[in-house]
Amino acid sequence: MFEYLVAGAPFVAAGVALVGLRWPAVWSGVAALGAALAGALLYPGLEDSGLVGAFWGGVGTSGRVLYVLFGGLLLYNFLSEGGAVGRVSGFLGRLEPEREALALVVVVGAAPFFESVTGFGVAMVISAPILLAVGFSPIKAAVLSSWGQCAVPWGALGVGTVIGADLASLSFAELSDLSALLNLPLYPVYGVAAVALAGGWGGVRRRGFEAVFLGLVAGAGTLLTSFYLVPELSGAIGGLAAAGAFLAMRWRRLSRRRTPVRALLPYGFLLALLALVNGVEPIRTALEGLGAVFSGPGLPLLFSAIFAAALLRLGKESVGPVAQRTFWQWLPTAGAVVTFVFAGQVVATSGAAATLATGAAAFGSLYGAVAPVVGALGGALTGSNAASKALFMPLQVETARGLGDSEALVAAVQNVAGSHASMIAPQRMVLAATAVGLLGREGEVARAALPPVAASVAVLALVGLLAG
Repeated sequence: MFEYLVAGAPFVAAGVALVGLRWPAVWSGVAALGAALAGALLYPGLEDSGLVGAFWGGVGTSGRVLYVLFGGLLLYNFLSEGGAVGRVSGFLGRLEPEREALALVVVVGAAPFFESVTGFGVAMVISAPILLAVGFSPIKAAVLSSWGQCAVPWGALGVGTVIGADLASLSFAELSDLSALLNLPLYPVYGVAAVALAGGWGGVRRRGFEAVFLGLVAGAGTLLTSFYLVPELSGAIGGLAAAGAFLAMRWRRLSRRRTPVRALLPYGFLLALLALVNGVEPIRTALEGLGAVFSGPGLPLLFSAIFAAALLRLGKESVGPVAQRTFWQWLPTAGAVVTFVFAGQVVATSGAAATLATGAAAFGSLYGAVAPVVGALGGALTGSNAASKALFMPLQVETARGLGDSEALVAAVQNVAGSHASMIAPQRMVLAATAVGLLGREGEVARAALPPVAASVAVLALVGLLAG
């Protein structure tokens, strides 16, 4: 029993510090890292031989996250300085005056699309400022933008699912199909949560049916794309389907409104770059060969920021101060991201994650209900779909095999549960809080964002229990 307490201490420390004591994320990260290191160094059942490698791996992971965050913040600040954010938010407000509906289309439509083609939480730093501009409070804008990652199993075109499929000895298509099936009832959960947060129970009464409908459209689009088209694009097309259905129901208003093309062009430029660097295999391979600075969404974000500054005709008197403001906005997030990433790496390499997963096998016939909780723990600590798979996928599949449960189903449950729980990981909460100017209040964002994530894990637990 004691070994499970030691192995779970980093999770407890992070939760108590961030949510219970309301510490800033950086100090909560220090607490989690301290607990992880204490277990690895002092408890004989855990290993300390891989700590150097864990820290080296953490440097690379946190560096990629911070690189993407800086590019996203710079793009937003240039767009804001040039008036583009105001024009886009004004257009959305005229197109749909009810904020419940705007929250809904962002959470199940626009943000899932951006998350699917970019990954790394970029959707948050794109959508949160727009939600802020249309009148949402900072805390609501941060929470809604975090829920917009509900297609995260296909984030960055499904990188985490690719890793999970490989570790589970499945094809990408097999794991994507099962994950899309499990994710189908979860989109409406976030849709209803979005209208409830935006308008309370009155918002649910007014927009509850539309929330369920658009959530099912997003889920069906994801599922059909995975089954019959290109699995890597499942989340992106699911988001586009929901956004398209939303606009189709408002086509009369849309036809009478002048679309702010110039303000939207930087977003289009970003999508074109992402399609180029991710969709053209020779280009992607060449960029990956040049190193982490050139692969991933970081460089397209920086180029899009430069494009936005040129398009909106920002002079030197604006570009310099905006870049400087972005740096000072970005810098405080580094400590929080680094400490939590390091904590996740130590948990993985010390054997603490393996201890927790092995203990879950003791539940026997109830393991199907426990598997999503194990997956959620990995996602919540690492903040990464890919890292969560590396932590727990082999152990989950091996446990399922030993108990005679469906290995493919348990792998899909791990994939979806870990992905959804990564929404409330401290690193992601830092991104959301930074995007709306709430750095230091990540615990408040996490508490407000938790209910639909917990409900999603509960749904997966019920599915696992019934299937087992």
